[in-house]
Amino acid sequence: MFDSNGAARALLRTMLFGGLAALVGCAGVGQVDPGGAPVSRAQTRDAGTAPPASAVARPGAAVVPAPAAQPPLAVTPVTPVTPVAPTAPAISQAPVPAPAVAAPSPAVVIAPPRPADLHRDLWARMRAGFSMPELDTPLVAEKERFYLQRPEALQRMFGRGGRYLHYIVEEVEKRGMPTELALLPFVESAMNPVALSSAQAAGLWQFIPSTGKQYELSQNWWVDNRRDVVQSTRAALDYLQKIYEMHDRDWFLALASYNWGENAVARAVKNNRAKGLPTDYLSLNMPAETRHYVPKLIALKNIIQRSDELGLALPDIPNKPYFATIEKTRPIDLKLAAQFAGMSVEEFVALNPAHNRPVIAASRNNAIRLPADRVEPFAKAVEKHDLDNKPLASWQPYTLKSAETIDDVARRGGVSTAELLRANGLPAGKKLLAGTQVIAPQASVKDEMQVESFQGPKVYEQVTVPAVYHRVAKRDTVASVAASYGVGVEQLRAWNGGIKKTAPGASLLVRPASTQTVLTTVDGSRQVVARAALPAAPAARVDEPPLTAPAMKAAAGKSVASGRAPTKVARSEPARKAALKSSSAQNAVRADYKGTSRPAAVAPVKAAAKPDPKRPRT
Repeated sequence: MFDSNGAARALLRTMLFGGLAALVGCAGVGQVDPGGAPVSRAQTRDAGTAPPASAVARPGAAVVPAPAAQPPLAVTPVTPVTPVAPTAPAISQAPVPAPAVAAPSPAVVIAPPRPADLHRDLWARMRAGFSMPELDTPLVAEKERFYLQRPEALQRMFGRGGRYLHYIVEEVEKRGMPTELALLPFVESAMNPVALSSAQAAGLWQFIPSTGKQYELSQNWWVDNRRDVVQSTRAALDYLQKIYEMHDRDWFLALASYNWGENAVARAVKNNRAKGLPTDYLSLNMPAETRHYVPKLIALKNIIQRSDELGLALPDIPNKPYFATIEKTRPIDLKLAAQFAGMSVEEFVALNPAHNRPVIAASRNNAIRLPADRVEPFAKAVEKHDLDNKPLASWQPYTLKSAETIDDVARRGGVSTAELLRANGLPAGKKLLAGTQVIAPQASVKDEMQVESFQGPKVYEQVTVPAVYHRVAKRDTVASVAASYGVGVEQLRAWNGGIKKTAPGASLLVRPASTQTVLTTVDGSRQVVARAALPAAPAARVDEPPLTAPAMKAAAGKSVASGRAPTKVARSEPARKAALKSSSAQNAVRADYKGTSRPAAVAPVKAAAKPDPKRPRT
């Protein structure tokens, strides 16, 4: 077990000589089928937004070391969270006062030693807290067979849970809830914190975006706290408690509400009551997904309860916290944080999946979670880095200069262009112009806190809008075509070599190709800020055979999508209808640059499509 007193003494010694900023407290950790695909949705409330940089660390947390120039820190003892045994009250230990080092500022939290484990492992602790009744349906046995016939997938799922399960169990016990609920992320996401459903539900507990916002789970360019293990767990349990009370303290109805929506379940109960029918979970008319949802949870409970009888070797999960939480007041590169902890980037992201960018901004989510035994090495590495006068955050805001390309910026920062674009949530193939603002690694950093004010990229890019042609119909004239497209007759003639008469089958240029400078703002909106016409297109063409309707549709689609092929209008279309179709080409191109969201730098795992789309809870 991690010796927090020994770590405290070591860190206090270094604080006296080197100004080390902080240590840690402990917090425990912890859907989709066993193969990794989410199967339902959760609606819940945020456990709170990250405190400001100057806030005092919460119990069980600590602060990333700050450089010598930062204000000194105060040491604040706290009482640790202790496991709750079913046969004995929780054991707590009085905090040991620690002397204040200086004026209030970020706090160092040192937890006293935890009492001896009351159970041999976490599985035994969970079994002791199982309290939901049996569910009398053959679907439970069916789900048991489903899991047991896939032992490798089951073991992988349980293995992933080793990082997060202790924290979830502890939070469930603190609220006096049955420990079966700690198994719900196995049903929801297969205990995969970056699981993403087809309805964009994310995280261990599968929040859809609107419900995540409703429950204050931040989703922005920097972070998606639906993937944060601690915040999403607290929010999920808040929601479960709410719907448990809403449905007369019936856990099966609460779980059905978690999957289907509390209002949907309430309507089903009301309908049964009006018909004089029972209103329990098994008696309600509900979607197949919800009908199978609770049996999955009970099946997992039965498998864990009877694992010895079934000959199933559960992975070893000790009954102690897996991770500790460090609360920091300075930004830090994600790769550097992983390096300090002696972890791979993949391992680090597994504990810190909420962060979207290669630099962790303290003002967006100031928590870093590390394995409990990596905290002291992490703190020492940060201290040494500070003594060497090196910045923690090399990724800083940068504005492209005239004649400079994104490739130049990437080369100077020692990263590939693809990595730089991905870090900023930008797709490849964009022609970025001077004035574009991104974050990029810098060889020299004067103020590492500048990155805290960065809201997201502001992008200037050059876009080519293709030419639009009209295929002349039998009754078309130059004047009628010009009127249809809202251009002057003389202008139309000038674009087409001074043509005076039209011939059926000819292609008239009605919109010349042009280049546009498009600005994408921080909030993702797009606007055209400059236009320039390309060289004139050829005059009317009569040597081309008329296009068929499918060919015309393909040509128009290619024109808008790629910006290369000209748009043509089918000969058989009436002029007004053709005008409406053709004149929409430029608008379609422009609309393509409005409201496009940027992909996250840490790509989430796409889950399999589900039969029923998720809906916001109302």
